[in-house]
Amino acid sequence: MVKELQNIEKQLTELAIRRLELKKIRMANLLKIALPDEALYREIMLSLGYKNNKAQFLELAIITPYSEIRKLNDKIAIELILLHRAGFIDANGKLENFDFSLKMDKNVWNLRGVRPPNQPQNRIKQISHLLSETVAKDGIFNFFKSRIEENYFDGWGNDFKLNQKIANKIVKKIMSFSGIGEQRKADMFFNIILPFFLVIYENEQNEKLKEFLENLYEYHKPLSPNSVIKSMMRRFNIKNISSVREYMGLIQLYYETMGKVSHEEI
Repeated sequence: MVKELQNIEKQLTELAIRRLELKKIRMANLLKIALPDEALYREIMLSLGYKNNKAQFLELAIITPYSEIRKLNDKIAIELILLHRAGFIDANGKLENFDFSLKMDKNVWNLRGVRPPNQPQNRIKQISHLLSETVAKDGIFNFFKSRIEENYFDGWGNDFKLNQKIANKIVKKIMSFSGIGEQRKADMFFNIILPFFLVIYENEQNEKLKEFLENLYEYHKPLSPNSVIKSMMRRFNIKNISSVREYMGLIQLYYETMGKVSHEEI
């Protein structure tokens, strides 16, 4: 039984590394066609759509690029421009120097069966908090890059539980902004921010910060379990998982055993 558990742990580690590599490939390809601010902004906007409204949020990010967001002064203006472009409101007369003709059809959004907190209108209002903070900090790319570098830590030891407490605290500091819940911010960090900046630091040949991010992936507590995680734990008789890395390994195992696209988001 112990040997079986060790084999599962080894397999999950390998799968988690593969999943992270696939995410990095996606980020690297995106950076070939978009500047860092726009690339990161698009990925964050895309993630707001979950499975029902991903394409719609990506379209919204493309017709309302981050370069346009940066011209706005506050959260209310950002919220208005995004809700208008998404087709949910008419902001005509509420903003100056704004193209009101560029607007999505409200009917393209999939609203049926989406829980109220996850409705696109609410997601737009929530992300407007973050976007307004990044505008004041020289852009969304620099906003996260400076936070990662300010919270750099290299004193990892052999005590896993202590390392986990440190990793949990660091990620909270990096992701300390209003408007979005803690669980969702952790999802955003490990699915977008971490692989994105791993590509950045690899391109910069900055091994120190690359290793720092890899340690956060290894030690941070698991993300909130979803239906895929629960079903895979039952299927393989896994009583608990100890880190984000094992969590991601289980997701990758699901996609590979179910024959799905391995880098698709949950």
